[in-house]
Formats: sequence, C-alpha cells, structure tokens
Amino acid sequence: MKKILLIVFSLSFLSSCSNDKDFFVTKENALISCGGKSRIIENENEEIINTEVKDLIDGIGKYVEFTVVETDKKGGKYRIINCFPSEEPQDSIIKTIKTNYKLNN
Repeated sequence: MKKILLIVFSLSFLSSCSNDKDFFVTKENALISCGGKSRIIENENEEIINTEVKDLIDGIGKYVEFTVVETDKKGGKYRIINCFPSEEPQDSIIKTIKTNYKLNN
C-alpha cells in the first residue's frame, strides 16, 4: 500500500516538475539530479555500486534506483534507494526501499 501511495504521489510530483522539455534524467546526470552523493550516502564506508534510470509505471516519468553497499568485518549491508528527481536537485525525493544485511560465512 505504501508503494502505491508513493508511486501516485511521485507521479503527480514528477508530472508537475517534468513539463520542461530540457530536463532529462540520464545515468550520467542521475547523481546530480538527485542532489548529490551526500543525499544518497549515509557514511564514508558506503559506496554506490549501481545506478539505473527506470520508467515509472505510467511511462511518463522516470526515477533513479541506486544500490549502495557498506562492508565491515561481520558482513555487508546494502540499500536500494529510489530518487524521484526534480529540476531543483534539493527538491528531489529520496526514499530507501530495501535494506539487507548478510553475515559472512
């Protein structure tokens, strides 16, 4: 239910922000469009290992999915983060959608 609500909110937000035809989200400008690395990374031990630009369900807007990894002696933690970019990067919506922690065997 939360995902559906987030998608509906994001669609309305993106449609209001995406009227300018000069605003395009690509893999190359995704981090800048989302407000920079400091909005995605929580600490100095994390790194972004994957960035994907995806279409929203309606096909009108796009969002960015970041995979962030942090490792330590006990195992590794990863987070999947969705960013719904705006023309003003500080207004982009950042949402962690999945966190997992695996212990080393």
